[in-house]
Amino acid sequence: MTSFQYRAKNRKGKIVNGEIAAANKNAAKAALANKGLKVTRLVTQEASDTGTSNSNFLTRILIKDKQGKYQIRLGSQLPTTKELALFTKQFSLMIENGIPMLQSLQMLADQQRKVDFAEIIGKVNRSIESGSTLTDALESYPLVFDQLFVAMTRAGEASGRLDVILKQLVTYIEKAAKLKAQVKSAMAYPLIIVCVAVGVVTLLLVFVVPTFAKQFTDSGQELPAITAMVIDMSDLLTNRWMEIIGGLIASFFLLKWWAKTPAGKSTIDTYILKAPILGDVMTKIAVGRFCSTMSTMMSSGVAILEALNICAASSGNTRIEEFVLNVRDEISKGSTFSEPLANGTLFPKMVISMVAVGESTGTLDETLRKVTDIYDQEVDNAIAAMMSMIEPLMIVVIGGIVGFIVIAMYLPIFSLAGTLG
Repeated sequence: MTSFQYRAKNRKGKIVNGEIAAANKNAAKAALANKGLKVTRLVTQEASDTGTSNSNFLTRILIKDKQGKYQIRLGSQLPTTKELALFTKQFSLMIENGIPMLQSLQMLADQQRKVDFAEIIGKVNRSIESGSTLTDALESYPLVFDQLFVAMTRAGEASGRLDVILKQLVTYIEKAAKLKAQVKSAMAYPLIIVCVAVGVVTLLLVFVVPTFAKQFTDSGQELPAITAMVIDMSDLLTNRWMEIIGGLIASFFLLKWWAKTPAGKSTIDTYILKAPILGDVMTKIAVGRFCSTMSTMMSSGVAILEALNICAASSGNTRIEEFVLNVRDEISKGSTFSEPLANGTLFPKMVISMVAVGESTGTLDETLRKVTDIYDQEVDNAIAAMMSMIEPLMIVVIGGIVGFIVIAMYLPIFSLAGTLG
């Protein structure tokens, strides 16, 4: 018996996760179907946990190279997005040139520098040799080959156009990597500016304000309210810094835990889409990613409902996931693709109109590809505009805070000078 981890929908449409023991995947699916569960993901326990056969810590740190010598490995041994794209491109070229699949996979496994990735390709190769399809073999390693990769591979095998669809997949992976980098850029820039602002204020309160505070204390004069407030903040930061750091660390981990809860993730995802300046950028990135994913899968022959399931799972935002799943449900009831898109606020009217035209002309995948091209440029422009807006805004904020502290420190001096005059 093999242990499988599954993700499925119950009769009420709720997503459930669990574990089941069965002789094989088909037996596991049948057992879950008897319980009224519709399986959306099913992988072996071993593949779900690690993606490789290494189960203890020592064997994952110490590896034996081809010469039989042990070496220490650090960091993740799973492929990056670029490495996965390169693997897919090379695999596609080999299949296109008539090299047998087993030989292609063996050659690709031998040239991988990352041990875990090489092992996974080797296991995929052995599974196919034992009679499994390429799709079923890849599906056992979701940490490397996600739902979209598996679905497109399945469509390629079914249509006999595996090499063509793998090329389309390479294009998608490269675009997805670019979008991911844009998301990081959009999120990181404001964070860096805030960190700089906090650093400047901290330096002033810790090193500059105490010098003035000592002089004011020695003079014995009565201090203005804002000066006393700034000095109190400085005293708090210099005398209670351990408690403050401890509180910040505890707050960080508490926030991290809360962000993983359904309520916390939903709240954060909602804020990200509605936040001033940032929200517009993230919405455009979400629309571009949705259109790119749908276009790639539909042109590869993936059924629209399955494509929407994958879009929802790979959206990275609970609000977008809920919206896409609602679109899928409406389409399954007989609605057109464009009608449920118009019910939300995520998609602009231009996109909805183009989708409607694409549906009526039977060129929906091509239309979505054109929308993707438009939004590639839109996202670039939105990020550039956001940075051009945030930079002067943060300069004004930092200047205002620093100016407030400087004025607070010089007020007693001006007051003393007026008294002496």
